[in-house]
Amino acid sequence: MKKILLFAASIFIAGSMFAQTMTDALRLSQYGLNGTSNYISRAGAIGALGGDLTAASYNPAGLGIYTSSEFSLSSGLNWSFTDANANGFMTSDNRANFNFGHIGALFFFKPSKGDIKGFQFTFGLNRLKSYGNRTIFQRDGLDDSFISNIIAEEMSDAYMYDFYESYVVDYDTSINRYTSVFQSLGKKNQIRSFTESGSLNEMVFSLSANVRNLLYLGATIGIPMANYHSNGSFMEELAYAPGVSYTYNEEKDIVATGVNLKIGAIFRPVNWVRIGAAIHTPTYYVIEDNLFSEVIYTKRSGADWDPITYDLQSPFRFLGSLAFVLGDNKSKMGGTISADYEFADYSDMKYRLKGDIKAENEINNIIKTYYLPTNTVRIGGELKFGTIALRAGYCVMDNPYDKDINDAGAQSITAGIGYKNKNFFMDFAYAYTIGKSKFTEYDYNVINLDHENHLAQLSFGVRF
Repeated sequence: MKKILLFAASIFIAGSMFAQTMTDALRLSQYGLNGTSNYISRAGAIGALGGDLTAASYNPAGLGIYTSSEFSLSSGLNWSFTDANANGFMTSDNRANFNFGHIGALFFFKPSKGDIKGFQFTFGLNRLKSYGNRTIFQRDGLDDSFISNIIAEEMSDAYMYDFYESYVVDYDTSINRYTSVFQSLGKKNQIRSFTESGSLNEMVFSLSANVRNLLYLGATIGIPMANYHSNGSFMEELAYAPGVSYTYNEEKDIVATGVNLKIGAIFRPVNWVRIGAAIHTPTYYVIEDNLFSEVIYTKRSGADWDPITYDLQSPFRFLGSLAFVLGDNKSKMGGTISADYEFADYSDMKYRLKGDIKAENEINNIIKTYYLPTNTVRIGGELKFGTIALRAGYCVMDNPYDKDINDAGAQSITAGIGYKNKNFFMDFAYAYTIGKSKFTEYDYNVINLDHENHLAQLSFGVRF
């Protein structure tokens, strides 16, 4: 086992030792567009509408709309595509993944009398985000090798160990410094790839109530569970001697479990208007990082690093919603138009590092500097023709980074169709999402990445 300085082991760290740490914090704090097909097809704009089990993770008051019990299940396929621009050298890659959406059950109870028209207990598992992706890019004709950079940075012996054991570097005792054949022998070509997998799912336990068909209240205890895996490979070769190269491989696993509280309300002043609001406390995560790395040159050298454990606090979330409802379940034709607004300040993310107050303060100050408050707007609509419903939506998420650091904003266009009779429903949804990001290399060269994602989801449910 290797000894490791916190967050400082990775060759894939972009720009500084804290960049990967910042990305990990956002990875566990920012949600995507996933869940039931009904939720996806409306682009997530269900905050004031409810009637969907995904509401437990957004505005649990929406569960108070139910007047019967329900069990439902969602799954589908997710395709991600990434185009990379490395100084005009274009590369593309893609990855397809099975997508779990949600599974859950709601139980409806009707009091015999009083202002409470019904209350509901809900439990289930909702997917908040999928991590499946693959990226590859290439840079040719470089003067500055990666080896030159880490030698100049005077990295620790623990960091240099595999490079030394595989003979990528040697140690010159006359100058007390590492040296390498890749430092000075002409230009270098590099290829870097990442394969990511995993997901962020939330176990939910919710209690909701309908007060006089006028006010709906709900609360959820959420237990987010994340499993993120990345497999990275970096190859550097001498341009004048193809095949003279070394490879650095790295596997990273993050396992995180957290807890949060969500409370919400929906007010229905008249039958065709609903106004919703919800607040999410921060999620308090306990996280374990595991890292394996190896260097392959004259021989292979690699091993697991010691696991790292630490805590993370995500930001508060505030949601406001408005919906207009036309018709009812007995109408031959009806519909809804809904809009959700969400605010989250990602500069409020905080690490808790036991026994290392200095590193904790440095990381949290960098997060405070480089992350921003964000707005997310979701708009959705539905047209109902008896048992058939047509749905569509649009979602835009602000970039939570300072624009000069990175980009994690996204836009989604969604559509779907549903069938529902008295006891059974089936929904299909499709979501097209685009976004951009940046990868900053060790020499501060920026690789621009364009992301495109296609999600097809199918939901089944029974009401009883």
